[in-house]
Amino acid sequence: METSLEKRNDQELLELARTDSQAFTVLYSRYYRHLRAYAMSFLKDADLADDVAEETFARLTGRLGWLAVAHRLLAPWLFHVAHNLAVDELRRRSHSQTLVEETAAASADPDVTTEDIQSHVQDIRDAMSALPPFEYTCVTLRFMEHKTTAEIARQLGCTPRQVTLALSYAYKVLRHALSDILP
Repeated sequence: METSLEKRNDQELLELARTDSQAFTVLYSRYYRHLRAYAMSFLKDADLADDVAEETFARLTGRLGWLAVAHRLLAPWLFHVAHNLAVDELRRRSHSQTLVEETAAASADPDVTTEDIQSHVQDIRDAMSALPPFEYTCVTLRFMEHKTTAEIARQLGCTPRQVTLALSYAYKVLRHALSDILP
């Protein structure tokens, strides 16, 4: 059964959503699955696509007034935000993959011996201990327990996107801290 709010156009709902959460719920139900599918076409990961769609609506809550007053079309704005979030996620994933590849290459390098690695254990421990607790835990679960992003997220009770962001930040910090010893 369609409610009177569901019959309203986006502009009317934007204006109402500033004071009526039901109007926001109608917008959410109208666009969520489309935004998720759009993000999925980029990311090929259902959890990350959910995160992108959710974050798009989180950003909408901060722009309701502006969109309503400016009489901006909602759909293009939503898809523009979702696009930017998905592209950002792809960039983060690319940076994370680069560090993993560098680490794998270093461990496969015949010039890097066990003694070389052992001589830098304290440097590695110091760099790891400088990480914030959440990032430290994510890195430890990823590399010591070989867990996937989704497994880490389930274990820590957060979203896969939060884990991806934490790993990306940790890789950046570790790469910088260990730049003198990385090949």
